[in-house]
Amino acid sequence: MELFALDLGNIQTKIKSSKLEKVLPSKFAYYEDLGNQDTSIKKSKRDIKEYSVNYDNDFSYAWGADINDAKKVDLIDTIGFENRYSTTEFRLLSSFAIGELAKDFQEAKNGILEVDIVTGVPTNDFNEKAVKTLIKVLKADHNVVVDGVSLNVRVNEVKVIPQPIGTVYNKMLDDQGYIVEDDFDEETISVVDCGGGTILIDTLNNMNLDETGRSQEKEGAHHLYDSIISECSKENITLTKNDIEKILREQKDRYYFAPNKDESIEITKEVNRSITKYTRQLTNKVTSTLKDTSQIDTLFFTGGGANLINKKEVTKRFKRAIFIEKSETANVNGYYKYGLATAESDHDD
Repeated sequence: MELFALDLGNIQTKIKSSKLEKVLPSKFAYYEDLGNQDTSIKKSKRDIKEYSVNYDNDFSYAWGADINDAKKVDLIDTIGFENRYSTTEFRLLSSFAIGELAKDFQEAKNGILEVDIVTGVPTNDFNEKAVKTLIKVLKADHNVVVDGVSLNVRVNEVKVIPQPIGTVYNKMLDDQGYIVEDDFDEETISVVDCGGGTILIDTLNNMNLDETGRSQEKEGAHHLYDSIISECSKENITLTKNDIEKILREQKDRYYFAPNKDESIEITKEVNRSITKYTRQLTNKVTSTLKDTSQIDTLFFTGGGANLINKKEVTKRFKRAIFIEKSETANVNGYYKYGLATAESDHDD
């Protein structure tokens, strides 16, 4: 039995198995819209694969780490705030993620690979209806064809936990799923999860979710991208969200937009102004949600968006703020460790 961990975020998808850990955009395209790939001598160097699934035989899809670089292609977005788990786009993304992990296992090619999955949802979605819908999507027999290779996966069990707890488990457990931070059971811990679509603020007392001291906002990193686009438009610089995402991922301290190979336009002032404003809005939300941060033992900032905010502004406001290393993958690693830990305890029982 193999263990897969999935963090199917609005902007980025994070996946992990015993053989692979990867971050990919949560968007894809119809493969036919890429055009004729035979003319490109660099095709093998681009991380874009062709996927098809057994329940959608009429189409094949393009997905991979470099899908945002595809020129003049309408990308299919999976961002959503209501009933996201019941959409066709989310179901397809889930299948692609399972197939991407399964391709490293020979059993998926020769027979049926049996797996358990651990995933997480925003705390507001941690309810019977949403969890049942998500489990129905994942707990099934999946046939996914990746670049012509047919893969068969049977998902036997799906464990769903509140998303921000993934970061806490990542800190609490080692790579084998054993506890290395005993103090967390005695602490009040708040987690600020800055995702692509949402900002999640949650509090745990003795590792139990507190119904107070929590909030879910729709102003994730996409809101910062919109702000930068607006600032740049004042200078007659036109960018897309894909442009901004790529610039923020690949550049640091000074930011430039290259509309073509001969031009480079500096947008550092516009980016920094938007980041400062976004950070101050975030710290205000944290303060209004937690009320008295002096009662918090540990305040974690995690998620891909935690890499984008002004850390000096945050630590000036919150003295016990801790920025998680590799925050973008902290949740999916926590899911995986939780899966190992609970598998061990299930075995002991």
